[in-house]
Amino acid sequence: MNLFKKKNIFKLILIFLILIIWLVCDIFLSKSIFKNSQYGCFNYEVDYYDLKPNCYSKEQLVKTANFYNVFTDSNGYRYFSKDRKKNKKDSIVILGDSMIYGVGMNYENTFAGLLSDTKKNYEVYNLAVPSYSPTTHLYRLKKFLKTNDSPKKIVLFLDVNDLSDEASRWKKDPNIERPIIMNNLLGNKKKVYKNKWKEFKHENFKGTRTLINLINNQLRILKIKYLKFVQTDYTEVGITKQGDFTFTEVDKLDKRYWEPVGIEGGLQKIKNNVKQISSISKEINSEFYIGFYPWAVTLEYGQDVFNWENFGKELCDQITNCLNYINLFTDFKLKKETSINWSTDLFFLHDVHMNKNSQSIILKRVLKDIF
Repeated sequence: MNLFKKKNIFKLILIFLILIIWLVCDIFLSKSIFKNSQYGCFNYEVDYYDLKPNCYSKEQLVKTANFYNVFTDSNGYRYFSKDRKKNKKDSIVILGDSMIYGVGMNYENTFAGLLSDTKKNYEVYNLAVPSYSPTTHLYRLKKFLKTNDSPKKIVLFLDVNDLSDEASRWKKDPNIERPIIMNNLLGNKKKVYKNKWKEFKHENFKGTRTLINLINNQLRILKIKYLKFVQTDYTEVGITKQGDFTFTEVDKLDKRYWEPVGIEGGLQKIKNNVKQISSISKEINSEFYIGFYPWAVTLEYGQDVFNWENFGKELCDQITNCLNYINLFTDFKLKKETSINWSTDLFFLHDVHMNKNSQSIILKRVLKDIF
């Protein structure tokens, strides 16, 4: 066997050993660091969920986003770490759903994390939880005030998903204090595998999947940018189940996401719950603000059927102590008008959730409107 063949065999053996080591390490990491990575810090009951206190988990709720760290403090609020030192004079309470929670990114890249870094004299409490809406925001605020001092500012963020969640997801049972889930279309569903091998691959090669996912996403984004460059009318923004009511007639919507109370019932629940949040803020002498922001489909297909942006303005106007309407539509529309790649610049690929660029936009608008 000549020297050339020996070198090739050695290279093949080396590649094989590196691959084996990588896979073994991947299995170890999947069983430790990435264990319970989808709903790691979620505390599920039969008809309700919130976040576990003093929790740490690697999380991945957005398929086209990488794994990210989730820490919760002793209250079960997402934070930089488990330890929160309450040594600041003023505080801000933020209410919202998965967008404000910061799905898809580490806390320091979320709006709440950025606000904490910018306004260091304020303690920022991010009470947002994915798929929460005004019914649950009201309960979460009441629970917060039982163990914490009154905040100087309360900021409530709403998006198009809140209407669907109020119509079909959350309701208040007069016999218990907390809200309960009416249906669980988007809930914690246990993944079903076709065979043991598929289950083994999914549970044990999370690092490999993350690497492949990262490469695939970058290639897809490059493809989208190329198609937008050569085709001015091209869009990768699809339709959604919950956000289409702004441009789709009611009889053409998926009824599962609007029953039992429907759009009108959902709107009334939003108004009632927001007014109660407003009343509480007035009683405790806290400044109250309402913020509305769009989804990608709202920007792409418009609001000809129902204007969510105007609804937010009218809602704030109807509440005497709503100090300002934080209209993020203006900022997002400007981004859409000035960049052909606005959708991939602002949102995760093929997903409704905002990325860290959008979180920075929210920060700039909030700093301008409430300080």
